[in-house]
Amino acid sequence: MRSLLPALTFGVGLAAVNQVMVTLAPLPAAAGLRSKVEFALEHADDYDVLFIGSSATMYGLRPEVFSEELERLGYPGVRAFNLGVGGMGSFEAAHVLRRVLDEDPERLAWVLYEEPLFDPLLWYPDVHNPRYVHWHDGRSTLDAIDALPLVDAPPGHKEAEYAEDWLGRFDWRLAVAKEHLDLWFWRASALGRGVEMVNELLDQGPAIQPTAADLALQDGWVDIGVDAQPGVRQAHERFLERRDQWAQRLADISATEAAAGPLDGAYDLASLEGLLADIRAAGAEPLLYVAPRGLASPQMASLAARGSAGEVLRFNLPDRYPELNPIDLRWDFSHLNAEGAAIWSRLFAREFARHLEASGASARKR
Repeated sequence: MRSLLPALTFGVGLAAVNQVMVTLAPLPAAAGLRSKVEFALEHADDYDVLFIGSSATMYGLRPEVFSEELERLGYPGVRAFNLGVGGMGSFEAAHVLRRVLDEDPERLAWVLYEEPLFDPLLWYPDVHNPRYVHWHDGRSTLDAIDALPLVDAPPGHKEAEYAEDWLGRFDWRLAVAKEHLDLWFWRASALGRGVEMVNELLDQGPAIQPTAADLALQDGWVDIGVDAQPGVRQAHERFLERRDQWAQRLADISATEAAAGPLDGAYDLASLEGLLADIRAAGAEPLLYVAPRGLASPQMASLAARGSAGEVLRFNLPDRYPELNPIDLRWDFSHLNAEGAAIWSRLFAREFARHLEASGASARKR
């Protein structure tokens, strides 16, 4: 037994050092993830409402306009923060949200969550990119793997890769599960993060955008017209070349959603129920919504019909929200410009106030 003591001591020491390294590893800076999450963690007690979602939320919802409209409707003093991040899917968003909820924010009363699709596929060609690595803690990894049987096919650009994988030869989902486990290992071991951690300790890393001052000024909203991220301007130029396609995109939504089938066996209800339970356990109430991206969302249509997750605000429906249809309110097919964001934010506030009235939460009204 005594001969094992040095090995055990080394193992414990190595595990402790590894945990310190994982703690020191900074969040990825891409698309504003790091700055927005760090700001939300630091100011968790300052907000009543948290929007969380993709770039459609980041560019499309202006908390100041939302709060002003709520005040006009009789709900003064409601502060909201926009935690939308470009490219953030449901598993990443749920992981980020849990980090915020772990701070036990005293003031947070509502979490408004964009389109929880819980897609377990790994679409980026570079599977070890930091945005994938950071959210692969144990729970998120297992949730993603558990959702794989609900998916019919892999991404087309990775189909051949999975077919050649030794596990993928049995079932492509096994190859994806292996990728998820690999990402968990990279996160747990801080593999490949050494340079980032050294730069962090020496304060020599790249400038983090948006700045804390920008986030405080706009409560997390980012004006897409002045965003310097790669691809933003190109997406706008492509949109201008294909403006004539916008009307057809809107016309296709209703028919696609009308044909939506049942969720059982086709949607990750377990992850959704876990998300809603986490929000309620933190003393907040969840409300789901679909952003006006000019796309159908058949799963959210089915979820709204099912009713088990409460109301789903489906701002993608052109007949229900015609105010959001004009093409001049768009930056590109997926995103509103600043004027469109103001209109959506006021519309969201009206729907939120109606939801409060309908759910019996109107006691806050003054």
